[in-house]
Amino acid sequence: MRPKKLDVSYSSENEQISPIGSRYTTKIAKIFGEESYIQAILDVEAENAKVISEMYPSKIPRKDAQKLKSVADTGHVRPEEVRKVEANKTHHEMGAIISVMSKEAGDSAKYVHFAMTSADAVETAKAMQIGSALGLLIKSVSQTRDECLKRALEWKDTPAITRTHGQHAIPASFGLSFAFFGYCLQKNIEKLKSDRDMYVTGKLSGVIGTYDVHTNEGIDGRKIESTVLGNLKVKPSEMSMQTPPREDIAYIISDIAILCGRLETIASYIKMLKRTEILELKEVPDEESIGSSAMPHKNMYGNPFIEERCISIARIVRGYALSSMESLLSEDFRDLTASMSDRIVIPESFILADYSSALIKNVLERIEVIPGNVERNLEYTKGTVASQLVMSRLIEKGLQRQKARELSLADASSAVKKNMSYLDALMKDREITRLLTKDEIKELCDPRSNMGKSREIIERIAKNYLNKK
Repeated sequence: MRPKKLDVSYSSENEQISPIGSRYTTKIAKIFGEESYIQAILDVEAENAKVISEMYPSKIPRKDAQKLKSVADTGHVRPEEVRKVEANKTHHEMGAIISVMSKEAGDSAKYVHFAMTSADAVETAKAMQIGSALGLLIKSVSQTRDECLKRALEWKDTPAITRTHGQHAIPASFGLSFAFFGYCLQKNIEKLKSDRDMYVTGKLSGVIGTYDVHTNEGIDGRKIESTVLGNLKVKPSEMSMQTPPREDIAYIISDIAILCGRLETIASYIKMLKRTEILELKEVPDEESIGSSAMPHKNMYGNPFIEERCISIARIVRGYALSSMESLLSEDFRDLTASMSDRIVIPESFILADYSSALIKNVLERIEVIPGNVERNLEYTKGTVASQLVMSRLIEKGLQRQKARELSLADASSAVKKNMSYLDALMKDREITRLLTKDEIKELCDPRSNMGKSREIIERIAKNYLNKK
């Protein structure tokens, strides 16, 4: 006797295998839950019958379309029953849904799935889920963007050292980086909106996209498709084979991965500024929270657990983006090699991106600047970060660039070696004082008067994008 076919295996044990959807989750998870997924498929089925009955009542009588509508919910087509039928009978998910729905529909059962193939229902339902999830993700990232811009405005008048290649660069507003983060998140938002407009596509065009059953039945399949999908708020793919172009999903997941990369950058930056040796930012933990199980002193400022989680999330979602690209290949325009990937990649990418955005927003709301440390770090290199301005002013006074660079660098090196300020080193250099007045030198060495257009940039970006809908 041959063994029973093993297809989908469901466990009755309440075991946590993946923490995504339980430990790391947001309300986006509900969109991709089993019940929501089956409901979306039922909505496609019911809407298809309704529109055909309205345009071609001889093909589906109104009363039958109404009957299908009345049973097209998970109260009638229960997920547990669908699972049971799939595992024990059909070994085909859509077949199981059709079977249970048909049983509930009674005499109207023959109109279930009329002129449709599995991909019509599944791909359109998937598009409905993605469209809803994009809406929530855009809202979440908008809130995080706003928090970045609020902190940028709060810290726009605080002079601080900037860093390039891990080394001190020049003074700027402490809020400048956060304005940049807000601006970058706005670009992520605009890309996700574009994805929603361009790539959230469904289809109702039959097994290879030719509307073959519609045509044989004397039905305008394209009109049925555009009306049904329009009612479901899904854009019809201009052309499909059995599925819409697989690139659509790859574009969306790739852009979500890029978003997670930006959130990772923000997390890494905040983590860097919270380092003990830098400590320009602090996040005072809740009284009962634990920074380390073994080192009590970690509770003073806390380990950057949240920031590190966002970095980890970005790594995972980048892998999912690669998987979505691998799924572009579909032999003969339709196989199931992408099916399992989509079930993991799409919901988990959305959930993790939304979760990471919420984490960053929460961190931004709770961090505080430590002014003394910001000033200490600004002065750490004895004011030598003014060397660029001194060099530029010497060039303006008539020196060749190389000579101006040599003079500026020589006094910077002298200041460090002799443990004196750059200002004092310049004041003692006769060649410098011959070209620059003492007031000029003081102005060039004052970081508060040499933050460039930091304040104006922050205010412009905040004006353009804070609370932008």
